[in-house]
Amino acid sequence: MENGKCIRHFPKRFVDETTVDEDGYPLYRRRDDGRIINKSGVDLDDCYVVPHNRFLLLYGAHINVEWCNQSRSIKYLFKYVNKGNDRVTTAFYKSVGEDVESDEIDEISMYYDCRYISPCEAVWRIFGYSIHYRDPSVVRLGFHLPDEQNVIFKDHDNLDEVAREASVKESMFLGWFEANKEYREARSLTFAELPTKFVWKAQERIWVPRKSHAVIGRIFFVPPGSGEIYYLRLLLNLVKGPTCYEDIRTVDGTVYSTFRDACYARGLLDDDREYIDAIQEANNWGSGEYLRKLFATLLFSNSMTRPEYVWDNTWHILSDDILHRQKRILDNPDLSLTEQELKDLTLIDIENKLKTYNKSLKEFSSMPFSDMEMCSSHLVSSGINRLISDEQQYDRHRLADEHSLYLQQLTNEQHHVYDRIMQSVNDGVGGVYFLYGYGGTGKTFVWKTLASGLRSRGQIVLTVASSGIAALLLPGGRTAHSRFAIPLNVDEFSTCNIKQGSALAELIIKTKLIIWDEAPMVNKHCI
Repeated sequence: MENGKCIRHFPKRFVDETTVDEDGYPLYRRRDDGRIINKSGVDLDDCYVVPHNRFLLLYGAHINVEWCNQSRSIKYLFKYVNKGNDRVTTAFYKSVGEDVESDEIDEISMYYDCRYISPCEAVWRIFGYSIHYRDPSVVRLGFHLPDEQNVIFKDHDNLDEVAREASVKESMFLGWFEANKEYREARSLTFAELPTKFVWKAQERIWVPRKSHAVIGRIFFVPPGSGEIYYLRLLLNLVKGPTCYEDIRTVDGTVYSTFRDACYARGLLDDDREYIDAIQEANNWGSGEYLRKLFATLLFSNSMTRPEYVWDNTWHILSDDILHRQKRILDNPDLSLTEQELKDLTLIDIENKLKTYNKSLKEFSSMPFSDMEMCSSHLVSSGINRLISDEQQYDRHRLADEHSLYLQQLTNEQHHVYDRIMQSVNDGVGGVYFLYGYGGTGKTFVWKTLASGLRSRGQIVLTVASSGIAALLLPGGRTAHSRFAIPLNVDEFSTCNIKQGSALAELIIKTKLIIWDEAPMVNKHCI
């Protein structure tokens, strides 16, 4: 201690008296003496000397310190702290044809504008404000439909024991019913208001009057497309003092069968008149195909509260071109359809459009549903699939006559092949058969007999060949590459370009028999 100031002393081998500051710390600096050394072919001067930390020099040694100050590294280590608000940088550019200079980009201003929050600033924000305390606290309230409460258990838990637990039979929501039976004050509160006056005892699985603290209740969110549980949530904001589910569905003394009907009785839902008007207005300029796509979009977006009501009032508009399309597909100008058949075909078209959204009419319980397989036999139930309709346009009567004639002309060996394959088709067991024979033994004749027999029943047979010339000899023949979308350059990693749910995929699914002539001529990976 000299003159009231602490002077630190260091070994003279590291510093001399002329290179210390007033506090006794050594003064180091980059010496700009023009000296350069060559390291691995690179000239290094004093600018390449790493800065030192004078506090670490107290250990009696010269320690170089490097600090990684790249934002990408820091953001990786403190990803969520430094992430900051979601930002996007956009710019308007002039057209290519204009003879103007390109806009200048100021990267420095962009960096400051979209800067991240460093750990130091994040700590200041956390400790600078009281964000860890809430007054009042919030209680999250779960609810469920009858006998549909959630059950949480681990993989190794015994399911019988899980089913006997109190949390399964005595949920917080069912406890509300019991509280309404026991406490008069509870009967004046909705489910969301219950935590303000009552507290849930998890051990006893009951609600008891609250003695202290201010609490707010919040009911879990349910999206509109969830069905009955969504309408139950709407009612829970209004109904007070129910002791069972029937009380929630009761409006003015009338017990409704569903929560949705109860919502309509309370005036909580619209009548969807605006959607009916929109479809009727679009009918003035839009085609039937467009209107059905519009209806499918409204279903997918859960915009309509009563889709069956909109359907009942607009189905005749949505089926505008269905009859004309069926006449064209079946090549029958005199075709007539009943009202139910028009509805069925319209619903089938809407169902296929919903499939592009990974949806189905079955998910809308109030909407009618028409199964393609249940349509009348004289209708092309899959008329929207052109590939299937093309395979069903054969003259069945003519094919039946040809089939009878071909059967009489089969040899014993050919008849054996025919019976074996037809048995597999009729039994639905599947199978792969290879028919070998030199030219002129009647292989193509067997193919014609099989195709005419199945097509006369309205079943689909795909006749393909490995070459275009051979395909011309088959009834309705196509090349295998064309029919099955096989790539021209095939290897072991090649795949056919057949997308799930596409028209070609549906055609193959409905196919009863595939006849492939000259199969050994193609690459084995094609098969």
